[in-house]
Amino acid sequence: MIKRCSLFLFLAVLFNIACLSQVDSGEIRTLFKKTDSSKKVPIGWFVGPDGMYTQFKHRDVFLGGLNFGITINHFFSVGLAGNVILNSCNLWYEKIEEHQGAYLAGGYAGAFLEFTVAPKFPVHVSFPVLIGGGGLTYVYNFYSDWNQFWDLTSLDWDAFFVVEPGVRIELNVIKAFRIFVGGSYRYTPDLELMNTSPDLINNFNGIIGLKFGKF
Repeated sequence: MIKRCSLFLFLAVLFNIACLSQVDSGEIRTLFKKTDSSKKVPIGWFVGPDGMYTQFKHRDVFLGGLNFGITINHFFSVGLAGNVILNSCNLWYEKIEEHQGAYLAGGYAGAFLEFTVAPKFPVHVSFPVLIGGGGLTYVYNFYSDWNQFWDLTSLDWDAFFVVEPGVRIELNVIKAFRIFVGGSYRYTPDLELMNTSPDLINNFNGIIGLKFGKF
């Protein structure tokens, strides 16, 4: 899987290099048409949802995310991003405290920084990084009914620092809409939950998402 992703990213980079000699840098190329961008946009903006798949010690985990911020001269983006576990009701861990098991819930958020290579080409590469913090908790019960959501009983919880660098392939669908796929690695050096490995959530992630805005 990792080898296939690496090959895909390598081919995308080659595609961008090939386009450099054929496309006027004053145009933003999209899937459907060229857009005149000879008038520079020093400050743009973006917002979009994304979905992430990863594993916590061989357990499948799905996270939902949202990021937003500003784009400077097409290449640099600065903003905020966050992710929350969506399938906590399936993350049951046995014997967290003596004979008591629990569900794992939580998420993380922080500053979002991204550098985009050749953003005016229809397919391009970007390098994002999230730096921030989050929290995880073990709960005895987990309700799907929103009215009972706050009745959760916490067994243990911890706040942690997180850094998550990544790489993405983006497609300019139209000038104000982009789609991306990619991967990242989440690292938390100080997770402390009872009877839990400190590297529980350190892992590679696959991600797919949307971006709306003025790029």
